[in-house]
Amino acid sequence: MIDSTAGDEGRRKFQVAYIGENPDDHTIDADALGAALVGYAQLIRIANMELNKDRATVKLLVESDFEHKCFNINFELIQTVLDTIRTFLDDKEAVANATALLTKIGVIGGVAGTAIASVFGYLKWKKGRTVEKVENSGSNNVIVHIHGDGNTLNIAKDVYRLAENSQILAAVDAALAPVMNKEAKRIEFRQDDRPSAVLDENDVKAIEASVSAGPSLTLTPTVPDPSPQTVTATLHVYSPVFDVKPPMWRFLYRNKPIYADISDTDIARDAVKRGGSFRNDRYRVKVEVTPPKKPDGDAHYKIIQVLDFMPAEQQITMPLKKPRKKRGSRSAKA
Repeated sequence: MIDSTAGDEGRRKFQVAYIGENPDDHTIDADALGAALVGYAQLIRIANMELNKDRATVKLLVESDFEHKCFNINFELIQTVLDTIRTFLDDKEAVANATALLTKIGVIGGVAGTAIASVFGYLKWKKGRTVEKVENSGSNNVIVHIHGDGNTLNIAKDVYRLAENSQILAAVDAALAPVMNKEAKRIEFRQDDRPSAVLDENDVKAIEASVSAGPSLTLTPTVPDPSPQTVTATLHVYSPVFDVKPPMWRFLYRNKPIYADISDTDIARDAVKRGGSFRNDRYRVKVEVTPPKKPDGDAHYKIIQVLDFMPAEQQITMPLKKPRKKRGSRSAKA
């Protein structure tokens, strides 16, 4: 058991039943069962790690039951929110609790229906089809576009992240092993001995097709607001400049090389008067920053005012002493 002093515990029980052709046969292949048990443990552990990072730990307990005319497994999930982490949280909603974790996976709360809100439900809907595009829909959801048939699905961002995680997919594959190995005809997820969702052979095949297809696209980053913003920044000249004509100069900004438009300033003219602009010349400026129009594009920088300038330290050239003339020896003069 988990030490209760480690933090606040949350417990949630659920059941998984593997239903075969013969309801009186309570046996199941040991390899298939072992893979399934490990699969559920990994599925929950990885999901908790993905959603909660190091804020909570989980432990899955199992107890077999042979009184249901099937191979029924009673699970109990114990989740501990660490005290050392909880003290930094404003509320416990910052942690996906045991119920939320199991609901996102799909072992409680249902799998079927139009509202696909779980890993099992999403993989069943996907049926191994190719995802063409994934875009953000608000702060917590994404829209998944299937290639070719125009099908789309609005789904929770957390569920999509879990369902497209390669380790999660491997764990799901293991959980389906008894049906895939013909040891069972269907899987029932139960709560208090009542089925909450059923995966028949066709459902399992659809999920398995998605597992075999592997992870799809990563989330499309949110496109920033394209409106420009004026910020005060410190820029260092990245490349020496000796010509007044180029409107774009290369600077170092936040340790990253950028091109900035200087056409509305006297930067170039003043630099030419000084004999050029040198690497590490420092400018304190007001710059207008326009975010990129595409997620993989570059921002546009335009300097609108120079607040301060400090030239880079230059190596001082010291005059060399002329070598002394060699004195001829007296014997040579003689």
